[in-house]
Amino acid sequence: MLLAVALATLAACFNGSGSVANAQEAQPSGRIVIAVLPYGVSIEEIGAVDGIAPGMISAGLGSVPPAQSFLDIGQGNRVNKNLYDEPVPLPIYVQRGRLEPGLWQEIVARAEDAPATVIPGLLGSTLADAGVAYGTTAPDGLAPLIAANRAGQISLRSLEQCALGCPDGVSVVRADRAELMVLAASIEPGDMLIAFAAGSRSEQQLWPVGVVGPGFGGNLTSDSTRTDGVVLTTDLAPTILEHLGVEVPSAMNGSPIRAEGDADPEAVAELQARLADRPSRETVALMPLLIWLVLASLAGLILGRGRVAFTIFGLACAWAPLLLLVAAALDASEVQSGVLMGVGALVLAGLTARGVPGVRGLALACAATVGAHAVDVVAGSPYTSLSVLGPNPGGGVRFFGIGNELEATLTTLTMIGAGAWLASRPAMPSPRAAAGWFLGIAAVATLAFAPGRFGADVGAAIVLGVGGATAAVLALRLAPRYAVALILGGGALALGALLLVDLVLGGAHLSRTVLGAGEAGDLADVFDRRISLMVHTFIHPVYPHLLAATVVLLAAGFVKREAVSAWFGSAWPARCGFVGALVGVLVGTLANDSGSVLLVIGTIYLGAGAAFYWGTAPARE
Repeated sequence: MLLAVALATLAACFNGSGSVANAQEAQPSGRIVIAVLPYGVSIEEIGAVDGIAPGMISAGLGSVPPAQSFLDIGQGNRVNKNLYDEPVPLPIYVQRGRLEPGLWQEIVARAEDAPATVIPGLLGSTLADAGVAYGTTAPDGLAPLIAANRAGQISLRSLEQCALGCPDGVSVVRADRAELMVLAASIEPGDMLIAFAAGSRSEQQLWPVGVVGPGFGGNLTSDSTRTDGVVLTTDLAPTILEHLGVEVPSAMNGSPIRAEGDADPEAVAELQARLADRPSRETVALMPLLIWLVLASLAGLILGRGRVAFTIFGLACAWAPLLLLVAAALDASEVQSGVLMGVGALVLAGLTARGVPGVRGLALACAATVGAHAVDVVAGSPYTSLSVLGPNPGGGVRFFGIGNELEATLTTLTMIGAGAWLASRPAMPSPRAAAGWFLGIAAVATLAFAPGRFGADVGAAIVLGVGGATAAVLALRLAPRYAVALILGGGALALGALLLVDLVLGGAHLSRTVLGAGEAGDLADVFDRRISLMVHTFIHPVYPHLLAATVVLLAAGFVKREAVSAWFGSAWPARCGFVGALVGVLVGTLANDSGSVLLVIGTIYLGAGAAFYWGTAPARE
């Protein structure tokens, strides 16, 4: 009996007569219900509802408590949790439509201190300013936070009020699976239902979601993710406002949700499981790397074959990302991915050393790895983002493109490979021709990896621009005053080209944060945010032991720089490409919001390149 009453009252939110707005006021009209489902409702269960478009909501940047996710929905914006001076005040729990005294003020003060325009309750206030009725029938828990305004006030609607006819506008309700069926069946033209099952703890980073409404006939996606089946918490507010015809505030950085293709809840659930069970980078990538290094050292100490071993080590490092891309395409398990990289890269390196000896072999490995990733990201394939070295969409930071680890890997291999290719040509190029090739190759790689539509944004543009300009300067042997100007100009030119591409293609993060900054303070927030995150990566590094080893390796390289330079022999273009990669990594470390990650991964590949040139030095001598 109680279930029947609940179903009837929820259905009345759509079928009730509603209040009649004054036609002369031309206020936004339409009816939207946000249904918060119990924890544990799966994507398949949501997808079983007729007419629903299934997907997943990224709950936050990294692991954030559910309270933060609900606040993000209401503010239409989110930032990295490390940018807040304080953690979200817990427990946040609404009782009878009210928060504890002073708690909302703490939430607002915390948001104001963040280097971003984060406004809790912005959705509720925007709806009120537009004359849209909104409120919640759920007086307790976290769900009412969606209906809060900027003052922290929560408008309550009783179930009896809805039974008499909910007005047009936005209603936040709780519903179980059975009630969801009734809500979906009650959808009328112009109505929209958004239903999601919130997580119960921080570790749950992807929440099941479904949308019923005009135009929603496939899997959910948005310009924020460009990933089939995945949207953001911050996409909900723009979706609601756009549906009602209300202007979306500039402080909201989400994108309206849409549906593409055919609804396939099984595919979305499979992606959720794949992201949750992502192979470990430590097991798949770092462990084989350590084993190769130990084997190469033992080969030198015991067998006296150190140069051959380190030549193969350098080549294996260059081939490894390509094999991890193959592993992603094959949906290989953690063990399979580790074996494919650990054994397969050594086999490819051995065949390359025998069949394509010298710097031609390194050029081939670099070109194959960089080229395969370039084709993959430009084509919009998901395999780069699903690679062990690629970004983890489940973490909410990046959903497409190459991510920070691959950014450091591919940009470094681009410059090292360009130098190796120029040095392998039968006739050594002139300094001017070599400089042109370095700038041209860096420009092509920038077009492939830097635009936000493909994935890397600012970091790749700066690293490749500075790296290519440095290599060109060394090839031309310019005077220091000209060299510094050209190197800085290379980075600025690459960044300017990236802005232009983003303007043409649209929808990139760089355009929204830099070109969309309405005031000088907004632009200052962008730089403050990036610098704060960069510093944080050194205070709390992702790879602490590798960061310490990186510092030691760079210091040793500086002390022995003349000896390292001698390993290149007469292959001066290879030396130019190597130093270009080094300068690009160092400058990119300061410009990237994941600075220590770029430094660690970039130095690993610089070390692998140096090992290769040491191993092959006798042939050049």
